[in-house]
Amino acid sequence: MIIDGKKSAGEILAKLKKEIQKSPRRLVGAILVGENPASESFLKQKVKVAEVLGVNFKIFKFKSNITTLKLAEEIQKLNENKNINGIIIQLQLPKHINMERILTAINPKKDIDALSKNPKVLAPTVEAVKFIFQKYKINYKNKNILIVGRGRLVGKPIYEWLTANKSYRQFMRSKVKVKIIDERQKNNLTGYTKDFDIIISGVGKAGLINGKMIKRDMVLIDFGFSKKENKISGDFDFESCAKKAKLITPVPGGMGPVMVAMLFINLFKLNKL
Repeated sequence: MIIDGKKSAGEILAKLKKEIQKSPRRLVGAILVGENPASESFLKQKVKVAEVLGVNFKIFKFKSNITTLKLAEEIQKLNENKNINGIIIQLQLPKHINMERILTAINPKKDIDALSKNPKVLAPTVEAVKFIFQKYKINYKNKNILIVGRGRLVGKPIYEWLTANKSYRQFMRSKVKVKIIDERQKNNLTGYTKDFDIIISGVGKAGLINGKMIKRDMVLIDFGFSKKENKISGDFDFESCAKKAKLITPVPGGMGPVMVAMLFINLFKLNKL
């Protein structure tokens, strides 16, 4: 089964739009540092969804040489601005920026990406995975799950959500396993992939996992995004993996739209509709 993420996101947003009709107009402030075509593309998707929902969306652009201290000060301005209801830090940040310092500077009450130290909502990627599991009746609690990539947006929050789930921990002790690996272990990927029932990947390396590396009837959830010669690809080699998978999310048009929809659900959760 190939998941139509655009259709699912449309259904989520239509329901949300109906629920927020009488809600005050909200404003999201997004911070973008430097010139990054991929980051700008992701922000454009968020702007489009904001327009559908009637949410104001303002991008605060800063030069790539901004210091950690100065960027933290700019975030504090957004924290204190009563007109701004949600804050996004568009990753990735330049290497000289202390990312931990920046993410912990976000007020958790405005952190719709759930990147701060004590977020009040689940990460949009986690909500997107939950949505897929529920919609397609995937009983993940009795499945072995492999997460590829330890990134802030995908691997880390999904792993933490799974291992923090009390009922899932009970399964883990005796029946199933959940494992997270990073791209540096890619040479050993084949040794891992066939031992699992569900693979969630968010590395951003085209064709990292191909059909020879998986067993039949697996669930493959792809958050990867890479662009080469104007072609957008995910971490799974779609053609070979789709032939064997029970369920697969394509790139583009898979988890991306669902994740953005969940970002805006977080906005209204934090602002109580």
